Amino acid sequence: MTTTTTEAADTFSRGVARLRAEYQAKRQRSNAFPPVGRPILDMELVPGDKPAVGIWYKDDTQLGQYVRLYDIPGTLSGDILRLERPLPTVNGHYEIEADVIRSLDKCPNHPIEPEDDFEDISDLTAKLPLIDVDPSKHFAKKGKYRSEIENLLKCQGGSCPGTVLSPHLVRLLGASADGRLVFEKLSTRGPMLARFSSLETYKRWILHIIDALFCLHSLGIVHRDLRIDNCLFTQDGSRLVVCDIESRWGQRAAPEIAFDGGVEDSGWTTRSDIYDIGNCIKCMVYANAPITNQVEWPVPESLQAVVDACMRKSPDDRPTLLELRKMVEAIPVDGC
Repeated sequence: MTTTTTEAADTFSRGVARLRAEYQAKRQRSNAFPPVGRPILDMELVPGDKPAVGIWYKDDTQLGQYVRLYDIPGTLSGDILRLERPLPTVNGHYEIEADVIRSLDKCPNHPIEPEDDFEDISDLTAKLPLIDVDPSKHFAKKGKYRSEIENLLKCQGGSCPGTVLSPHLVRLLGASADGRLVFEKLSTRGPMLARFSSLETYKRWILHIIDALFCLHSLGIVHRDLRIDNCLFTQDGSRLVVCDIESRWGQRAAPEIAFDGGVEDSGWTTRSDIYDIGNCIKCMVYANAPITNQVEWPVPESLQAVVDACMRKSPDDRPTLLELRKMVEAIPVDGC
């Protein structure tokens, strides 16, 4: 790097550090969520014309104290969700709609966890190569759905271990003696994201996600659950790998996804995958995952246009993967 390039890279990294510090300061000031706020027993998203977030705070009762916060930007309830203002101290269960605080007669029951719909995949795992799992180089997990194995095999030429069609998709190596799926051991986002803050790294990772989705979409596979927790990394950060290719349940961040839809009718498409790229970029920059969906996370100017394009409200207004790749490739790293 030239001196000018190095100075620009340092300026970009300092900007990322500032954004991270500002978010952490908000977290430390907010009493609505841990670590400053009380422990949370459960949370729910309340959809509809007046979307809200319901929170059960731990107290000395079985259900806890229930607080409902309506997502109305520029008001008390919206500001609390965005970590901009503190949660007022009120006895009993209550809701805040805009700037109005109302008592609630009773505490709603906690959301009912959906029953597991795991499938029998034993016939599929029996056909995979048997792997003697070495924890130092392998990651093994219990498979839940037939679609995951079927999708993985498609992505590596129809066989196992096969030849992966994209180096940025996780590779299925085989199955363990107890029927778990075995993969190369890579690093999760927890220990990795805080180590990196350069535009060069973010640009590379974004292109890796795009490459992975190109492969999936070309095979007729919609990821559905693209988020930073489903991105893995080599120790040196040189390669990002997308994992958890079940293509079943997933993120409901894109506005067109039905909040209470099922596997077949929720509306996941290739364009909702593109929407989720925007959230992944934000999480890269902040080395974190947002405590609420309402938290406002601006990113450096050189990435903001990409995030905005991915997260356009209308699916038809979002760029195609080819258009997105061109946008990202055009981001100048020299001079940041």
